[in-house]
Amino acid sequence: MPNDSPISSSESSSAIAAADVVVDSLRLLQQVAYLQSELYARASAAAGFIPTADVTVFTTLGAQESLHVGTLATLITARSGTPVPRPTTFDFTGKGAVPGFAFATGQYETFRMLAQAFEDLGVRAYKGQVQALIADKQALTYVLAMHSVEGRHAAEVRRMRGKKAWITGSSADDLPAFAQAIYAGEDVTTQGGVNVASASTGGATAASQAFDEPLGTAQVTAIITPFIT
Repeated sequence: MPNDSPISSSESSSAIAAADVVVDSLRLLQQVAYLQSELYARASAAAGFIPTADVTVFTTLGAQESLHVGTLATLITARSGTPVPRPTTFDFTGKGAVPGFAFATGQYETFRMLAQAFEDLGVRAYKGQVQALIADKQALTYVLAMHSVEGRHAAEVRRMRGKKAWITGSSADDLPAFAQAIYAGEDVTTQGGVNVASASTGGATAASQAFDEPLGTAQVTAIITPFIT
C-alpha cells in the first residue's frame, strides 16, 4: 500500500535545499557558458579578426556554447529557478590580467590563448558540479554531455595552437598569469585511492594527463568574475 503519511517539514526543507543546490550549480555553469559564447561572438563580429581557415571552427564552438547557455536556462527554469541574465558588460582584459586585449589586429593569438583557457576551465567547471547534481539524473545527464563537449572544444583549440590535446601537470604553459588558477591541482596522480602514476611507464606525467580534475564553485567564480562585470 502507498505511504499516505504527510511529508514532514524537515523532509520538505531538505527537498527544497537539494533543489536550490542544483539550481545554483546550473547557474554557475551558465555563467561559464556566457563567457565562452561571448568570447567567440566578439571575435566573429570583428571583421577579418579570425583567419578564414579558422572561421568554421570558432563559429561552431560559439554556436555550441550558446546552446549550452540555452539548455542550462531551460534546466534552471524547469526547477523553478531563475536563469542568470546575460551580463551587460564583459571585460576580456580580465580587469587588466590580459592588458590591452580588444579583438584588434595583431591580437588573434591572445584570443586563442583565452579560448584555450576558458575551454580548459569549462572542462573542470562542469566536472566540479557533478557531485551537486548527483541526485538529479536529468540535470546530471545534460551536464555530463556538455562536459564532454567542453573536452572536445579544449582539445581542438589546443591542437590549433600546436599544443597537446590534454593538460599536463598543473602548468598554464604560455597562457597569461591569471590562467594558473585554472590549472592548479591538475597534477593529481591518485584516483579512487589508487596511485595511477605507478600503473604505467609514463609515471606522474601520464597520470596527470589521463584525468581532468574538478574545479570547485569558489575557484570558478574567482576566475570568471574579472571578465564578467
